[in-house]
Amino acid sequence: MLQKLESQFTGKGEVKGFNFQQVYKNEKGYVYKVHSQESEYFEAFLRKSTALCINFEKREYSQTVFKEIYPKSKDFGVWAWTVGSLKDGINKISKFAE
Repeated sequence: MLQKLESQFTGKGEVKGFNFQQVYKNEKGYVYKVHSQESEYFEAFLRKSTALCINFEKREYSQTVFKEIYPKSKDFGVWAWTVGSLKDGINKISKFAE
């Protein structure tokens, strides 16, 4: 089983107060529109998943349930990118679908 990313959410931690809205997806990735009080931009990234943690204290992970993950700041430039427009985001992830 694979848990999909939410189509809309409000950020936590270092992106607290930012609003994220999925505006495009294909079989290889996503583009989200990011809105804060100061700016609006897009984040394009490849689809990645990880095993669902079922016991944090013992670091036990599910063998059958996985979840898609949103990139962290360290992932940008590796498998995620900040882009200026929806078109740029679609172009970025579409390169990986070929």
